[in-house]
Amino acid sequence: MKRIILLLLIIPLLFGCSAKKNKPEDPYRIAVITMMQGGEFWGALKNGARSARSATGAVLEFFAPVNESDYEGQITMVEKAIDQDFDAIILSPSHFTRLEDSVARARGKGIKVVLADTGLKNQAADFSITADYQAIGKAMAERAFSHFSADQPIKALVLGSMPNSKSMTQIVESLVQAFNARDNARIVSATYSFTDESIARDITRNAFKSDPDINLVFALEEYTAHGVANALADHAPICFIAFGTTQYEIQLLEEGVIDALVVVNSFNMGYRSVLAAVDLLNGTKPAKKPVDFALVTKETMFSEEHQRLLFQTFQ
Repeated sequence: MKRIILLLLIIPLLFGCSAKKNKPEDPYRIAVITMMQGGEFWGALKNGARSARSATGAVLEFFAPVNESDYEGQITMVEKAIDQDFDAIILSPSHFTRLEDSVARARGKGIKVVLADTGLKNQAADFSITADYQAIGKAMAERAFSHFSADQPIKALVLGSMPNSKSMTQIVESLVQAFNARDNARIVSATYSFTDESIARDITRNAFKSDPDINLVFALEEYTAHGVANALADHAPICFIAFGTTQYEIQLLEEGVIDALVVVNSFNMGYRSVLAAVDLLNGTKPAKKPVDFALVTKETMFSEEHQRLLFQTFQ
């Protein structure tokens, strides 16, 4: 009897009580689910994740709907990752409530969930990695205000991408707060393009028809920025601040059409998301700090720091 008990004690030590599974022959499987397939932002995030794959030995599989507005498509991909027993899911939820049930189910099955870039309204994840989008909104407003004298009226148009993502909501709320604190400044309209360039173009054209005195536009996503730029082609120069790092946007920045580009280090976000997932699977608490960002201008765009941010996809 004593020999049997001894064997029962020894067997778990030989065959694995440890939660760690980082041997080359048994790597972690991680699903990376972004909001959409295209876009410089998501391309850089995926490149960052691929770089971390080399550092950790994890096996990554990438999933994304064609468009950010395909909430149901993204839910299906999360459910697929759960059913296929991935060890971890890195998710950028396109909707801050519709993905909550799926995230809860993943965590209930022991799958580690890392939220990248944006979060959920009521459902916690195991970890989240994002930029300080409220600070970004404040920095955008301050940059815009620097173009106007203290007594000059400011009328702004704000175009986001998705109305129900946490990061987008935080930026808009921060802009509204900054405008409320300044005399003679107001946001004429805050609306969304659903990452559709033609919708952004039409919204901008209609906004200027309704109020020709608009003198400031914020475009909070790259495809949205393209649509705004096309609508402004025949318009007198105005202050235009946009998110993104597309070649078209960089060209417009150099030409002075765009006053500043907001650039979030999504490469770093993707890299750190994979490291965080592996840390969680190994029972280690990941380091928590916001992802860096910058407002890149024509004057600073050729600095080494801003060149790295502008061309993250090629790292």
